[in-house]
Amino acid sequence: MPTINLSDIQAVKDYATDGLAVLKITSMITGYEERFPAFLTDFSQTFTPKWNEEEVYGRMDPIASYQGTKRTMSLSFDVISAEQAGAKENMLKCQNLIQMTYPAYKDGVISRPPLIKVKFANLICDQNGEKGLLGWMDNLSWKPDIAMGMFKSPEGFYPKVINLSFGFNILHQQSLGISDDNKWRGGDAFPFGNVKDAANFGDEQ
Repeated sequence: MPTINLSDIQAVKDYATDGLAVLKITSMITGYEERFPAFLTDFSQTFTPKWNEEEVYGRMDPIASYQGTKRTMSLSFDVISAEQAGAKENMLKCQNLIQMTYPAYKDGVISRPPLIKVKFANLICDQNGEKGLLGWMDNLSWKPDIAMGMFKSPEGFYPKVINLSFGFNILHQQSLGISDDNKWRGGDAFPFGNVKDAANFGDEQ
């Protein structure tokens, strides 16, 4: 990710208005979408095929039955501001995100779980490369970068840089795999957007 001088207010604003650099997180309870101009600091995805293994007498190896493939994600990013107004807005964004980890209630009983959708350019998108991924956060860490300082106002303190990170468990909304004709079953953009188009464009140069 690019390095931005926090004292350069215009550079921070320019990055914040870059559509590709915006991390979009949507609550499936309220439909509210929060947008973070995200400076990624760490990002990984894990695809884990699950097998049920049965030990059989006389066999050297177990009999394995495929159960499914689990997809998880770990994401860390910095939310920055070069001015106090932006720092206050970032605190509100963080507050909204934290609230997305809690469920909905009806008549005092939990009625809906805190599912969310996450979208970030072509790195985090659905099998068509258009919408976000559905799932749930299994943790959310909020940490101000104390070394970068804070803005102070009569209402309180507002960090210039906030480190956010969360683990994300993805729910597959479509059956994925190889079809009868040995072609990929599912959107061609799975899992990294329209990389085929990008590759073709590069070949033409």
